[in-house]
Amino acid sequence: PFEGLLQIVEEYVKYESALSPSRPIYIVGDSFGGCLAISVAARNPEIDLVLTLVNPATSSAKTSLQAVLPLLETMPSNLPVVQPHLLRYLIGNPLNVAMVSVQNGLSPQETLQEFSNSLTSMLPLVSELGDIIQMGTLVWKLKLLKSGANYANSQLHAVQAEVLLLARGMASIC
Repeated sequence: PFEGLLQIVEEYVKYESALSPSRPIYIVGDSFGGCLAISVAARNPEIDLVLTLVNPATSSAKTSLQAVLPLLETMPSNLPVVQPHLLRYLIGNPLNVAMVSVQNGLSPQETLQEFSNSLTSMLPLVSELGDIIQMGTLVWKLKLLKSGANYANSQLHAVQAEVLLLARGMASIC
């Protein structure tokens, strides 16, 4: 699946490059998207690319979830993902999702209230997602992440694009 996704992104980048060959193409890749951006840049050194990578998932093989992937693969694929830690790998950090709806320019008290309201309204949806999303989906996503990270890591030496790397020590991989 990674190769197919990479080809789709690569075709679009080539299309954009053909439209404006004298201008750089900016690619922002967050987590798994960082692996895609690195891979596209490595395979297309002739295209003027500028990458902004936010916590690229190039170290995903070192995560605890990748270590338990063989165990997860033995579980029935239709088993719901009810453990919050596992669900986070599919939907992201619920706290970050709740912060998106908070408006800028509010007082600290208003910000806290709006964040609290957003989180409270979202929590029932998160628990319902756990009942809907099945183990097979999680295993598929982890395998996709692993193959993307492996490919990107094997191609790092070929990247000639300008890169801005934004990293945080405790990033969650999604």
